[in-house]
Parts: sequence; C-alpha cells; structure tokens
Amino acid sequence: MQAVSVAHFWRLGEQVLLSKAPARRAPALDAELFAIQLGVVKTTSFDIKCIVIITDSLTAAKKAVDASIHLGQAHSLAIVQALRGFFTNHPDHSIYFWDCLSKA
Repeated sequence: MQAVSVAHFWRLGEQVLLSKAPARRAPALDAELFAIQLGVVKTTSFDIKCIVIITDSLTAAKKAVDASIHLGQAHSLAIVQALRGFFTNHPDHSIYFWDCLSKA
C-alpha cells in the first residue's frame, strides 16, 4: 500500500489550497514529515506571519525541525531551510504545532 502526504491550506476560515503527493511505501513517520514539508515549504512562499501545523504525530513535529542525522533527515533539512528564510529579519513571524489525535 502506498502512503499519500496531504497538506491543507486555510486562510481566514477558508481552504485556499490543497497539496498532496505520493509518499510511496514510506513508514508513517516519513509520510508525516513529507506532509509537514509540503505545508511549510508552500506556506513560507506566501506573505504570512503565522503558520499553524496540525498533526497527530508530535514525534514528526519534533523531527521536522531537527537537522541532525536521522531517518527522514532530507525532509527536515528542507523544512529548516524554508523556516530560516521565513524567520530571517522577521521576529514577529511564528510557527505552531498543534497535537490533534487521530481516530485510527
């Protein structure tokens, strides 16, 4: 079975974009990291000040901003690189990770 990573983009209560991509036969943590990468890379290209990521995996959220060597490091490096530009010279910008349990 193939995993699919999905990121929904909302602004002022309306969904403005949906991004999805096949994660292939990846472990759940890699698929979740890929979804976070899709969301962060895309949202940092918009003129926004705040990013909210809702996930059912706090482990993936922590790995997302961990540039050390680990499985899924390529996703983490892409996320950190996008966030570096997002935060550079913008101390008022923020990112939040919300834990939302899934019904799995």
